[in-house]
Amino acid sequence: MTEGPNAPLEIGFASGELTLKGYLFTPPGPGPHPCVINNHSSHLRPGGGEVSRPGLAATLTGWGYAFFFPHRRGYGNSPGIPVRDAIPAPLGSADYDAQICRRLDDERDDVLAAVAAVRGRPEIDARRVAVSGSSRGGIVSLLVAAADGGLRGAANFCGGARQWADHPKLRAMMLDAAARLECPIFLAQAENDFNSAATLELAGELERLGKPHECRVYPPWGASPAEGHLFEVTGAAVWGPDLRAFLARHMA
Repeated sequence: MTEGPNAPLEIGFASGELTLKGYLFTPPGPGPHPCVINNHSSHLRPGGGEVSRPGLAATLTGWGYAFFFPHRRGYGNSPGIPVRDAIPAPLGSADYDAQICRRLDDERDDVLAAVAAVRGRPEIDARRVAVSGSSRGGIVSLLVAAADGGLRGAANFCGGARQWADHPKLRAMMLDAAARLECPIFLAQAENDFNSAATLELAGELERLGKPHECRVYPPWGASPAEGHLFEVTGAAVWGPDLRAFLARHMA
């Protein structure tokens, strides 16, 4: 893949027996650069149109951060069991609750491998790495931040918005991760998303435990819950100043 201002470097990285793919954008100027690893939702399909997320990359590189977009197992350009096969049970069922927790263990490990991969690159400042994501990617970012004590920050946009109410195993998994966080976390969601309970209850638990965090519930984004759920991907003009300030505080 040709590198340029809007073209990333394709990187292969190992997670267990799999070699996964990721896409790295770097800002202008000499490195090493601080890096934000952005974690996709469950809708990144093999052979689909979304490969590297250049819009968000342009926002982050404009702030001076490298941007790495890893494809977890079975998504996009990475091998592995597709998520629809790993979680065949219907949303809201007990089987779905158990299946998504098992799958999230694997996806957390994939992103931990991505963190290790970028830390080993000469253009990245290994001491200044953060994770972010929305929906499934927001959940994974929370789990990774709980497992890797060396991260400088995390951002979770609407993770669990569609699962929180009906999936107690997943809810417990996320609350346990919040209790083990060692880095600050930025929680954000649009008011018209499917359900704001995950964001608000995680923030409440972090407040109770005295964990550093920021929580923002923004005005409605778009005309439907589905559009509100895409707030991270399409709403950088709104949330950008807040996340930029959060990163500046914790990634310096």
